[in-house]
Amino acid sequence: GTIATLGHLNPKFKINVLSRRPVAWGPDITAYTKGSYWETRGNMTGKINKCSSDAKEIVSGAQVILICSPAHTKLSILEQIRPHLTEGALVGTIFGQGGFDMQAKYALGDDIKNKNLTIFSLQYVPFICKVINYGKDINIIGPKKHLYVASYPLERVHYVGAVLTHCYWIPSVPVPGFLNMTLCPSNQIIHPGRIYGFFKDWDMKTPFEASKMPKLYEDLDDVSANEIQYLDDEIQAIKKALVAKFPDLMLPQIIPISDRICSMYDGQISDKSSLKRIFNTNTGYSRVPFPMVPVDKKDPSKVVLN
Repeated sequence: GTIATLGHLNPKFKINVLSRRPVAWGPDITAYTKGSYWETRGNMTGKINKCSSDAKEIVSGAQVILICSPAHTKLSILEQIRPHLTEGALVGTIFGQGGFDMQAKYALGDDIKNKNLTIFSLQYVPFICKVINYGKDINIIGPKKHLYVASYPLERVHYVGAVLTHCYWIPSVPVPGFLNMTLCPSNQIIHPGRIYGFFKDWDMKTPFEASKMPKLYEDLDDVSANEIQYLDDEIQAIKKALVAKFPDLMLPQIIPISDRICSMYDGQISDKSSLKRIFNTNTGYSRVPFPMVPVDKKDPSKVVLN
């Protein structure tokens, strides 16, 4: 999604892609927007300048590095790209939860100062996407109305925000510190709460009927909503305790999950009466399936959790 939107909105950008499977990528990526909040913008296509599994070939000379991978993979990626980072580069991720700042400081070490690097992260991914064909096209489902960004050193956050606003054409708001990312009530509590709520009584063996599987978000049930709420209550209690002990600590982004979703998807939610209904009626959360795999590749009608 990032390649398609950045390339489409900024056609003069040269976009290089570091991938373990470079042969699977086409010369460009198309993002289809039908059914999303961005439908009136039409489809977006971004050209790929170069795709390789060689970090030196991809990262050398890059001014902005965007890591678009799960939290547990970021440390190894940072270590892989470190020798090839250019003086003054911005090195960040589209999803800062998982302690990205700590991973970056550990992996990049003295190079942050010696190469004048800026570490940054967005609080949320710019949009929810669903792959159609890997390395070729995707569906954009839920674009955010605005983004939030933190940086290290902190004084560069306004510059980073301006760069990312230019990249995505989504307003990027500066945030005072990475702890706002780490404690943000988002995917790290939504996904465990939803998965536990639905699969808590599963025997880990009996397959499900693929045609009867609910959608991940829009079919959220009461049990899952309650689990997510319990986790959010814990985060809010942690925030309260931190602020009580450190009164100068600024955590403006750690707001209740229902308020956060309504803010990020303003205009896309038709019923805000409960957390469950916020998920059920948010077009930005629509059409996302559970991560299931077929029991038998020849017969996709029976599935289990991936």
